[in-house]
Amino acid sequence: MLLVLALDALDHEHVSRFDVPALELEQARPIETFSYMKDQPYTLEVWPTVATGLGPEEHGLTGGGTSEWDNSAVNFVSKFTSKLGGNTRDKLGSLAESVTGATYSIPETDSEHVFQGEGRVVHNWPGVHNSAELKRVWDTANPDEGDQTIGGFEREIYGIGAEQFGWTREMLNHELSLVGCHIHTLDMCGHIYRHDEARYRKTYQRVNDWVAEVRDRLGDDDELLLLSDHGIHTSWDSSSVEPGRHAERAMAATTMSTDLFDDVRHAREWIEAAVSDVDISRQEVDMPTDQLEDLGYI
Repeated sequence: MLLVLALDALDHEHVSRFDVPALELEQARPIETFSYMKDQPYTLEVWPTVATGLGPEEHGLTGGGTSEWDNSAVNFVSKFTSKLGGNTRDKLGSLAESVTGATYSIPETDSEHVFQGEGRVVHNWPGVHNSAELKRVWDTANPDEGDQTIGGFEREIYGIGAEQFGWTREMLNHELSLVGCHIHTLDMCGHIYRHDEARYRKTYQRVNDWVAEVRDRLGDDDELLLLSDHGIHTSWDSSSVEPGRHAERAMAATTMSTDLFDDVRHAREWIEAAVSDVDISRQEVDMPTDQLEDLGYI
C-alpha cells in the first residue's frame, strides 16, 4: 500500500527550522508548485492537479470558480468576486446566505483521478472528493462559525486533524493499494500564527507526532508519501513577503528509495508508478434492508 498524506502548506523552510524529523522520512526535497488565477499557489487549483495530472485549465477548478451556490442567481454573481479579498467574500457570502437562504459547496472536478479504481480510496481531497471537509477547516476562522479564542480555534482545528489522521491509521488495517487524505492543519494554523513562531512550532510538532504514529504502524509492504501544495510566509522566515501569504516552498518526502518527483504536476505519474495492484476479493454485505428501512436508517 502507498499512503499519500497531502499536508497542505508543508513548508521545507519551516521543516528545517522546527526539528520535525518525521516530516522528512527517508528522503525529502523541495518541489515546484504553481499559481494560475491568483498571484500565489491556491489549494483548489493545485490539489486537483496533483490527483489528476492536469492543469487548472483542464481539470476546470480555478481561483475564479471554487464555490458553487444552490441558488442560480447567487452562483452567477459569485463568479465575479474572485478578485476580492477573502474577508470581503466571506461577508458577501454570509449576506447572500441570510437574505436568500442559499448555501454553497466546493465544486469537484469531473476529470479522472489517481484515487479511482479497485483498492484505491480517498478520505477527502480538495476539488476531487469530499471537499466539504475543507469547508469545515475554513469555518474555524469564520467569525460566524468558529470560536475566535485561541483555545477554541485549536480545539476545532486539531480535532479535525486528529479525525483525519485516525482515518488514515485505520486504512492500514485494510487490503488496499492506494490511500489518500488531505490535512489542512498546517495551512490554517500558518495563517493564524503567521506572527507567532512558538505556536506555529507547536503545530508542526503536533503534525510531526501524527505522522510518526502513522509511520510506526506501516506494514512491511506499506510506503508513505508526504507532499504539499505550497508553504506559508511568516514574519520570521527568510523572505520579506507579507506574512500569511502562500509561499512557493512546497515539498515532498517518502519512505521509498525511488527518486522523488520535482514538481506537483509530476506527482500523479510518480504515484501511479509506485502503486502495486492488489488482488482484492469482494464479498457483498448481507444487508437487512427491511429492518433498516423500518428504523428509518435508510
